[in-house]
Formats: sequence, C-alpha cells, structure tokens
Amino acid sequence: MRIVLFQPRGYEYECGNGNIRSLACVMPPVGLASIAAVLRNAGHEVLLFDAALESRTANDQWARRISREHPDLVGFTAVTSAFYDAYDVCIRVKDAAPAIATVFGGAHASASGETLLRGHPAIDCLVMGEGEFAMRDLAGGADPADIEGLVYRDGSEVQSSRPRTTLCALDDLPFPAFDLLPGFPRRYLMPLFGYPRHPGATIISSRGCVYQCSYCDRSVFGQGFRWNSPEYTFEQMRRLGADFGVRHVNFYDDLFTLNRARVTAICEKLASARLRVTFNCIVRAGHIDDELVRLLKRAGCWMVNVGIESGDQSMLDANKDGLSLSQVRSDVDRLHGAGIWVKGLFMMGFPGETETSIARTRDFACSLPLKDANVTAFTPFPGAPVTRTIRDHGVFDEDWSKMDCEHFVFVPGTIGSREILERRRAEFIRAFYSRPFMRGVYLRMLIESPHSWWRLVKSAPAFLGYARGLK
Repeated sequence: MRIVLFQPRGYEYECGNGNIRSLACVMPPVGLASIAAVLRNAGHEVLLFDAALESRTANDQWARRISREHPDLVGFTAVTSAFYDAYDVCIRVKDAAPAIATVFGGAHASASGETLLRGHPAIDCLVMGEGEFAMRDLAGGADPADIEGLVYRDGSEVQSSRPRTTLCALDDLPFPAFDLLPGFPRRYLMPLFGYPRHPGATIISSRGCVYQCSYCDRSVFGQGFRWNSPEYTFEQMRRLGADFGVRHVNFYDDLFTLNRARVTAICEKLASARLRVTFNCIVRAGHIDDELVRLLKRAGCWMVNVGIESGDQSMLDANKDGLSLSQVRSDVDRLHGAGIWVKGLFMMGFPGETETSIARTRDFACSLPLKDANVTAFTPFPGAPVTRTIRDHGVFDEDWSKMDCEHFVFVPGTIGSREILERRRAEFIRAFYSRPFMRGVYLRMLIESPHSWWRLVKSAPAFLGYARGLK
C-alpha cells in the first residue's frame, strides 16, 4: 500500500504568533516518524509531509501534492489547534480523489472520538491511542472491527472497536524514520537558546504519566508509564549522531527521570561513550537529588525544563498533582548549582486564578535562577479532567484553532477580562527577562549557543515586532 503521513502547520503564517513560532522552534514529528518506520517495515511505501517546514505553503497546495502521489491512505496527526488545518487539507484530498482512505490520530482525535467523526464527513477513521499497531493493521487490510482503538465508518453508521489494550513493546519498535523528513536534521530548529550546538533532534524514550494534573489530556498514552531500555535509548542517540550528524538531543519525555535505575544507566552509558552529543530533558521537581544531578551533568545534560506552572501554592494544589513550591525551589537551586541551565514552564489563567496569584507566580519565577521561561495560557483541552466542569469556573471560547496555549480561550470568573490576562502575561515576561540575573545569562548564551544568536539576528525584525507587542 502507498501511504502518505501528514503533519499540518496549525497556524496562519501571516499572524504574528505563527511567524514567531516558526522562527523560534520547529520540532520533527517523532510520532509520525515512528508510525512511518513500522509501516515501512511491514512492506508499505511511505511518504511523510511536514507542513511546519514550509509554513508559507497553502493547504490547497498541500492537497495537490498529496493527491499527486496517488496514495491509498493518508494519515493525519493533529493537536487541537491544528485540527481545522489538517481537516481543510483532508477535505481537499477527498474532493480530488474520493477513494483515498483518510485516517486521523493524535491527541485531539483520541480525546474526541465518535463525535469528531460524526461531525467531519471527510474523515473515514480515527485511531484512538498510540498509532503504530493500529495503522499497521489497517494498512494490512484487517477488518476495522478487529483492530483495537478504532472509530470508523460502516456505511452510514459510525462504529467503534474495543479500546486498545495491546500496547507497543517500545524496544521492539524500529527507530523513527527520520530519513523520510525532508532536510532532517538541519531544517528543524530546537527552541531558541535551548541548545549549544546545531543540528538537533528529538527523542521520545518513554510513554505515559502516572500523575493526574487537571490540565493534561492523557487520551493517547494513558496513566501508565512505559519506557525504552537504556541500551535502546543510547543506541538511538548514537545513531542520530553517526548517521545524521546530530549534535544535541531534546528528550521529550514527560517523566524522563521517573525511573531512577533507567536514567542512571542511560547517563552512565553516555558518560563512558563520550558521544559528543549533549541533551536536554524534562524533570519533575521531587524526582532528583544531588547524585542524579551529577550524573546528568557528566552525561552531557545541558538544560532541563521544569514544569512549575504557578508560584501560588493554592493553584498548584488544585491543578498540579503532588508538587510544592519548596520542592521546586530546592531542585532548581540544585540543578543551577551543578551548572545545568534550568528553564521554567509556567501557566496562567487557571480556574480560580486571580491577579494576586499571577503576581505571586511572577515574583516566584523572578526569584529563581532560571535562564528561560515559557509562560503559556491555561487551555482546557478535550480529554483533560478540568474540561468537564470548566464552564462552571469562567468563560470558555471553544475555538479549536485558538487552543494553542498562546490565546486565552478561557477567562476565569475571578479575572475581569482576557485583556487583563494578556497584560499580566506581558508584564511577567518583561519582569523575568529584565532581572539582573539575566545579564550574565545573555553573555554566556553568546558563547554557549552561537547558532541561536545567528537565528535571532537573521530574523531580528520579526522578533523585535513581537517584543514591541509586549509593551
């Protein structure tokens, strides 16, 4: 079977946020590349199109390019904010060639289920949960009723198969088919000032999360936690360096440090092998200690992201499972003291949020030795626990195209307006990046992340326009 896998752009290039987003970070679609590798191993011919690499290419052009390949099946992945973009391409593909089978997967499809299929007639099938086995079996001609985790059309009816319980043994999966990504790895961009050397790549070495934060949608991988072995993870990292010239890896695991024995073994392998490939990872406060931090540093860990979310303990207690501000401060100090850059991840606009709690978050962030911060808009995604009662706590504009963590689609009843949230976020960003602590950071970044400086200078007008907008 001839198969096209497609990742949509998910934003309008002409708008300021879309422009900045495409300049600040373009990450490879690792999930699609993993599915592509499984399909290719099963004997199918696979093409992978990533619209994020060609942000000026219109949807009608993408549809024509896909149709010209004469695929039997087109698989789309889409987060909530990118769904309409993907569906627009899907409609155009169906109009050009009605016989092409169209399949949607990813977080939005997994959370929405039958209602999504009923309301969008150009989609033939949804994959609920992880997609490797479902896509392999679907492409192999299996009866949809016998494939776990499918929602599909049966004539004029919408049917669902049994939920997926047969999960991938992660070490049995082939490495993602990065070679199918045009221009990989150099056309992809790690987050600005989030890496020391270019080019970089992304690895997802575990799936699932054992925590139950209010805002997280676990529709794809669920509440369990599975991981690749240290040997598999190390070999994938080694081959990215040897085969593609990758010099930095971003581990995109939700809980990279949860399994202490695993992360210890990974770090020891990296330290002894001297791959000359550095890495970033996400750590959860409360999961690290001095010995682990030393291991991370010795293995080549350059920066860690810490999900802090709020500097108000009541907001954390209501939304973040089992985290205290004292843990956050202790662990950030520990990481900084070991010479590892720390980036804080914050969220603004929770149910019950007030201007006072926002000010506490800003002050807490500014008091920590953080080199960078990501301040996103709280977004009640389909499938997140908080979404079930969200309208009881404020005004929710359920416009999927704006649910990108940049737009404040939810305004808590304890905040007067969306404009207040936008103004407070701009104040947060200005206060954070004007701290005296940042003066040393800027100087060190000039030396430690030269490729980021080159990107910043190259696109200076766009970034200056964004900075003016914060005022």
